[in-house]
Amino acid sequence: MFAGFAIVLALSGVSRAQEVSEEIVDATVGDWLIVSDDGSLGCHIKLKKEKTIGGRAVTEGKTCGAPWHDQIAAWDFSDPGIVLRDATRKEIIGFGEREAGPWVTDLDRSPRIYFVPEPGKMDRAATEKDAVGKWVLTDKKGKALCHVSLLDTASTRGDDSKRLQISGDCAANVKKKKIEAWQIDEIKLAIIGGEDEIYSMIPDANGFVTDDDRYYLRRDK
Repeated sequence: MFAGFAIVLALSGVSRAQEVSEEIVDATVGDWLIVSDDGSLGCHIKLKKEKTIGGRAVTEGKTCGAPWHDQIAAWDFSDPGIVLRDATRKEIIGFGEREAGPWVTDLDRSPRIYFVPEPGKMDRAATEKDAVGKWVLTDKKGKALCHVSLLDTASTRGDDSKRLQISGDCAANVKKKKIEAWQIDEIKLAIIGGEDEIYSMIPDANGFVTDDDRYYLRRDK
């Protein structure tokens, strides 16, 4: 989801907006998602190239929850990287770029707010509260592959992950992955086997789905 968006902003201060190349602007425009790590409904917006009061134009996307709805009127390059402004040119929020993962507000801010390029169907961040419980891992056609329990107890891995249990009737291709733990990786749910992340999943309306839409987690009824 985040690959291909290493936008180099080797500029500083208020001069950034005047000096950014057209190539960087072209790489930045498009669909983005503002999302909080508290799991609340986010806001899809489209960054446009056309200039307007306060920077460049913004339009709301298919979903936009409070407090962003009808507030964002423009975007621009400025410290810490990309800023969003209202119709009076007042800065609403700013995001800094990192080498990996979505753009983010100051890491000391709570709740932390992320700015996600090309978010697809994602409209909120994954949270531990929403992940704990019994699930069915399915393929894209809805065929059950494994019953999975995401537990609210520490795993034996010695890191921040939590325990995961699978049923004895899992499909062979799932069993061989030896999944044993899970954790929230910023805005995604990571299912872990051995030392490797096996499934990286984003929340959708019915549970979680992998970035490539191949696998789903649905609540076990």
